[in-house]
Amino acid sequence: MTQVRAATVDDVPAYLELRRENTPWQVSTPAGIEHHWAVMRTRPGGEVFAVDDDEGLAGVAWSMERSWTAEPGATGAFVIVAPRARGRGLGSRLLDTAENHLRQHGGRRVLGWVRNDQAMIDWLRHRGYETSAEARFSRAMLDALPPMPDVPAGVTTMSLEELGPEAAYQVDSASMLDEPSDMPLDKVEYDEWLREAWGDPNQCLDLGVAVLVDGVPAACSFVEGDRASGRMHSGGTGTLREFRGRGLAKIAKSVALRRARDAGFTEAYTANDEVNAPMLAINEWLGYQPVGAEWSCLKTLGRRESSCEPPL
Repeated sequence: MTQVRAATVDDVPAYLELRRENTPWQVSTPAGIEHHWAVMRTRPGGEVFAVDDDEGLAGVAWSMERSWTAEPGATGAFVIVAPRARGRGLGSRLLDTAENHLRQHGGRRVLGWVRNDQAMIDWLRHRGYETSAEARFSRAMLDALPPMPDVPAGVTTMSLEELGPEAAYQVDSASMLDEPSDMPLDKVEYDEWLREAWGDPNQCLDLGVAVLVDGVPAACSFVEGDRASGRMHSGGTGTLREFRGRGLAKIAKSVALRRARDAGFTEAYTANDEVNAPMLAINEWLGYQPVGAEWSCLKTLGRRESSCEPPL
């Protein structure tokens, strides 16, 4: 029987291929994946698991505490299995391993995401997960951006690199409080944010944008990029509450996309909760078109479980 093992950095290239095949709207570099896995392993219940078959890496799962929320016992888990390897029970074994690892470290509730694929959704429901919120993934071609919106008097922009981490954190962590989420992002500590977000090798801090009103940082738009492929992802765009309704997020993202285009990127991806109408409207204006969807799914962790059928 194929054994579940700890994933290593040697698995990263094959894992990226699995992810591109399953969710092509996700953007990352090998260094970004290595960083993400290393960060997870610093948290309680954080681990990355893998299984192999005769053709190589067949599936990966990860588990971790969700430390950016005040909810006790909040955790996350993820499973991906190569299409060639489905139907053998590998997904069930990987998810069992991840869930049991979380239980051992005090996990109470687990949040994951599943592609909008009915077979996958049914499989997770069979395992006790309930789907909750739909996220839309969209793509824009950077050679077809609309004209820049008007910039009001007193409004200026600069790169996140120029702004610096402390000011960017103040805007980012505050705007996260209003982000639609099954687990609120209400406990974002600066040291963790600095290591996990600002220090992510995927971050293009020279392309990310801050918008200032009379010199005060009011909005930010982060850019995560894979320069080798020319693909970027908007890692988050937010505005402080007291500055909303002035079109600052639209300005921030418009400038960020132009910076990315001028740096050689050709495709931009983004993700939005379907209830986030203001950001969806901005992205539609920017020319984003839907390319996929995922559902959040939640489960309360009970006692240790064995593999369930039908297998993935």
